[in-house]
Amino acid sequence: MSRIRVAILGTSFGRLVQAVGFQRHPGFELVAIADSDTAKTGRLAAELGIPHGFGDWRKLLDQVACELVSVVTPVDLHHPMVMAALTSGRHVLCEKPAAMHRFQAAEMRDTAKRLGRVAGMNHEFRFLPARRTAVEMVRAGAIGVPRRVEILGRYPIWNRPESRGMTWLSDARRGGGILGALASHHSDCVRTLLGEPRAVTASLRVSQPSRGPTAAQPEPATATADDACTLLIECGASATALIDLDATAPYRWERYEVHGSEGSLRWDDGGVALWRITPGREPEAVAIPAGFALAPREGDPQLIAPFGVIAQRLHDAIGGGPAMEPSLDDAVAVQSILDAARESSVAGTRIAVEAPSPAGV
Repeated sequence: MSRIRVAILGTSFGRLVQAVGFQRHPGFELVAIADSDTAKTGRLAAELGIPHGFGDWRKLLDQVACELVSVVTPVDLHHPMVMAALTSGRHVLCEKPAAMHRFQAAEMRDTAKRLGRVAGMNHEFRFLPARRTAVEMVRAGAIGVPRRVEILGRYPIWNRPESRGMTWLSDARRGGGILGALASHHSDCVRTLLGEPRAVTASLRVSQPSRGPTAAQPEPATATADDACTLLIECGASATALIDLDATAPYRWERYEVHGSEGSLRWDDGGVALWRITPGREPEAVAIPAGFALAPREGDPQLIAPFGVIAQRLHDAIGGGPAMEPSLDDAVAVQSILDAARESSVAGTRIAVEAPSPAGV
């Protein structure tokens, strides 16, 4: 199989993680990158050794021959970009969350299936070694019947007005907020451990609304997207999950716990080490299977190594191997949880999770 030509739409995470991941994989050739600033994107393309840099993503799709398009832009652009890539004959990888709402995500999923395109979601957190091992252990019954998942996250993103200026991440109209940025990953984690959620009770908050002034943004602004969220998720007959995130904390800290009838599993930020806890005993380190271990390079951003797993799965799926996972089916399921959380926060009540069925079903 010849190298798969890939284009990236977006120059933030797309530059820091995905460009590196694709360029290191021998089965891909990174041929183009696009953003809204033509001069900036041209300079970036030259620095990274990418043949083409565009200030207009539609021109990239019109002018560059490529088999795969990776969408790594603000959320409000995901749907039009993915739809254009699919209908122009490309396979796609989409950053999370997939879309502004579940019906956009469902249209993306159904279009990919109708056209026979490979369509993946970049839930690379799935491939952090501790989480991957925990999922296998839970499914094998290592902690008995799973009853509860708890995910706590504290992040120094907007702890002070000058810590970060006003960007799309603070704009609800563009799909910003910590719910989409990180609770999307954590909702996917809950699904893999407990099965599909059936209802959500949630609170979304703007705890520190001031954005700026900063050196890049002299005028202060006010955030409209959530910087803190709490979700109580109901799964199956009796299992529940708690996701509690605060992006206005002065430090970074994460804790993941899975509690079952016979014991618990725990891992922390980084997802490298896993512990098993049973009643009356000290926490016991769990050996990570060799097949789940990652080999990050010194100095790399944390997510480059797990993104390598995503890249390999994409390569295999496009080459006719196993179907891509995570897929846009996963995107629709996660987006449906996020939609229910937003509705619950506004209504102040429990909301059922209703994922649109595939077209024709």
